[in-house]
Amino acid sequence: MSIRIKILFALFLLFAAEEPARSQDAVKWVFTDYPPANFRTEKGDFSGFFYDIVMEVFQQRLGIRVDISVYPWKRCQRMVECGEADIMVTIPTPERKQYSVTHSRPIWIKRRILYTYREHPRIHEINLINGLASIKKGGYRVVSYLGNGWTEKDVQGIDIPVTFATTVDNMYRMLAAKRGDLIIEEKVLAAPHIVDLGLSKKIVETNGVGSESGFHILIGKKSAYASLIQALDREIEDMRKQGRLEEIFRSYLFSQSN
Repeated sequence: MSIRIKILFALFLLFAAEEPARSQDAVKWVFTDYPPANFRTEKGDFSGFFYDIVMEVFQQRLGIRVDISVYPWKRCQRMVECGEADIMVTIPTPERKQYSVTHSRPIWIKRRILYTYREHPRIHEINLINGLASIKKGGYRVVSYLGNGWTEKDVQGIDIPVTFATTVDNMYRMLAAKRGDLIIEEKVLAAPHIVDLGLSKKIVETNGVGSESGFHILIGKKSAYASLIQALDREIEDMRKQGRLEEIFRSYLFSQSN
């Protein structure tokens, strides 16, 4: 066999060995179950409005396969920070911006309203609350879940007392057991949990409002896909202009124009 043929054969083997790895390249997305934003169904399928958005923007528009893994929320954040995972969907806090990049405008605006337990002695006052400052002034105790960075920074950070549950479901159980005064949560996220846990007679939605904040797709700076942030931003804005974001939200029985 001539040297030229040997070289060509070696190159063929090299490219053949690389091809399976290329075909397996994928964006690794990590999240904790948070219906109806992103969750795993009883059949084991993935669903949620974040799921629909992420799959469309990466797989359909950018042509990159998405691999999903479900972990506790604190672990998800650590994985993106250290480069074990590529993306997560959450609020781009100053801390998270240190290890991730994101697009210009949120894909979803979360309007957090107040929930309390039925027959709370101050329920009429809670109905009038507008903002975290009023919660602090009223001396209310908030119930949240471990890994909720927004609660840790914005709520606990201004000295509002917080009791943390180990999971999202346990957060609702704790409020129903009167182990706190309030849960601050988006209605579309809270309502299904309350119903599924059989707590509709123990937890009530109020007219009080906690705050609003925007959710983004965050790509870890250590990810090989961090350089796609401009393309990601372009595709998300295109989905917004085409009405796809609103269409996805409406498919989950709510509307949000942002």
